[in-house]
Amino acid sequence: MMETAPYIITRPAPDAARFLKAARAAGRRAIAMPVIDIHFHDDAPIAPRSWQAVAITSANGARAIARRTERARITRAKAVCVGPASTRAAIAAGFLHILQAARGDVEGVIETIRTRLDPAAGPVLYASGAVTRGALEERLGADGFEVVRVVLYAARPAERLTTEAEAALRAGPAGTVALYSPRSAKIWARLVREAGLADAAARWRHACLSANVAAALRQALPQAADIAISPRPEEGALLRMLGLAA
Repeated sequence: MMETAPYIITRPAPDAARFLKAARAAGRRAIAMPVIDIHFHDDAPIAPRSWQAVAITSANGARAIARRTERARITRAKAVCVGPASTRAAIAAGFLHILQAARGDVEGVIETIRTRLDPAAGPVLYASGAVTRGALEERLGADGFEVVRVVLYAARPAERLTTEAEAALRAGPAGTVALYSPRSAKIWARLVREAGLADAAARWRHACLSANVAAALRQALPQAADIAISPRPEEGALLRMLGLAA
């Protein structure tokens, strides 16, 4: 029997679980290849202030709050979440009042805070990673918001491909690689180059969560030709685009 083309999912655990489950439910081989590992900074100090809101631009920000001993105090604030995954993580962390950005990126979080919150109502805690995009602090500060950024986690790049992912790239048949951020696209390209598999990887389809992800991939792996972009920057839309149950 001919082997079906596999999926490689580049998200860190546990974020990869939904895609892995959907692929396997469709009878497809699914390979977890996290290009980023998440390390939480549980000792990062968060001032005991009356936070109006917590800006959450990644599910890992909410997960970091869930690990805090003072989470009951922090979760009294509104959570402004970048998308469905961060909203689910915020609910699990104990937030009761959640605003989900209409568009699933930092721009959406900024716009939601600008239009739904009041600068005079109190400071905004930015549950941040070590690497950020979008200049959230500066842009909201220009609108009169006090934004306090606390680095609660670091997303560290993987050093090499997993044995299973490398074997799939070498053996074929060409399948689909799921990419979720410009940074993960660049790391993926670096890993396949370092493994001597850039040309093999370029024969695979790359399913990108957004146009920004696709642009980063084209720059980092210019030989990649089959690039698909999700109609919306949400995993459910990406899964439906690929014909998988969302």
